[in-house]
Amino acid sequence: MLQYFQNIKKDVWVVILIVFVSTYTIFNLKHWNKESHIIAWDVVSYYGYLPATFIYGDVSLENPNEKFDEYQHIFWMETSPNGAKVFKTSMGMSFLYAPFFFASHIYATATGKIANGYTAPYKFGIAMSSLCFMFIGFLFLRKLLRKYFSSNVVALTLLFIGLGTNYYYYTVIAVGMPHIYLFGLLAATIYYTTLWHENPTFKISALLGCLIGLMILVRPTMLIVLLFPLLYHINTLKKTLLLYQKHLVLLLFMFVFSCLVWIPQLAYWKYATGNFLYYSYSEEGFYFTDPQIFNVLFSFRKGWLLYTPMMAFALIGFILMIKKKAKNSYAFVIPVVIYFYVASCWWDWWFGGSFGQRTMIDVMPFLAIGLSFFIQTI
Repeated sequence: MLQYFQNIKKDVWVVILIVFVSTYTIFNLKHWNKESHIIAWDVVSYYGYLPATFIYGDVSLENPNEKFDEYQHIFWMETSPNGAKVFKTSMGMSFLYAPFFFASHIYATATGKIANGYTAPYKFGIAMSSLCFMFIGFLFLRKLLRKYFSSNVVALTLLFIGLGTNYYYYTVIAVGMPHIYLFGLLAATIYYTTLWHENPTFKISALLGCLIGLMILVRPTMLIVLLFPLLYHINTLKKTLLLYQKHLVLLLFMFVFSCLVWIPQLAYWKYATGNFLYYSYSEEGFYFTDPQIFNVLFSFRKGWLLYTPMMAFALIGFILMIKKKAKNSYAFVIPVVIYFYVASCWWDWWFGGSFGQRTMIDVMPFLAIGLSFFIQTI
């Protein structure tokens, strides 16, 4: 038994350590029992589809039963042009919460607790979903990094990201926000993209399609990460284009599975607004000619490198990758640069009440490559 534990790689121990520290913090804070925590702010919209559909039986929010009247302040609704009530955010996060929601609801019902979708069991379920996706994210990030770096470098990278950035805050304090979940989905997407280029199969194509569709459903700006497979092996572009041409059926298969993930959302918008596509952020938008680049980087109002200075080393790593012409460096760097630019153009570039630039957690698996390269170089 001792020999078994001795054979476990250092990077695996780091994943276990991060999970342990995060689990201990969540249980120590017990903030799912506090009325104002977890199902609050943006999570209200992300989560609302589940109780509205499966507890109150009215996703249209028009004819709620008597329970809805008691808790109606929980739902945040927008009014569409046709006067219908509609959730502002898409339902991607509800997909990710769903297994934990159903487990919480079964527990609350079986134990006689208030089963309204907003009591302690449901908050606990969301907290556990955050831990689960953190674990998934680090497992896939480890698998990805081990394709390029040694176990020692991977161990340090995982440790620095897990406990040295605002990633930790969004795992154990601002629980339920989409960033940890997107981190996990993106880490898995990058990993399976590399596998697809090595050995394209229907199984990997279907899985990638679902991951990409779900990422975009959670946050549409994640469409930018599709640049990664397009730029992969850009140094041998002709070879890559031939690969895509050869496996065009698999690419179509991948696209179909991406679309399948969106069917419930399109059906909901059609039901609620009369249109298959609906833009609920009509009063908010991007200012592409006025990016707040300096503020997003260095402002005391959520400046990325001010509150998450660890990522400065990731950026240095990106520069070193390009300078040393590391394989696929542009595929990792360009999506981050464009994602950062788009985020800096959002009207609310500080992204509300957040710890640092929370939106950059979404693309941190890319940045982990730069950070690992920096660690390896020094």
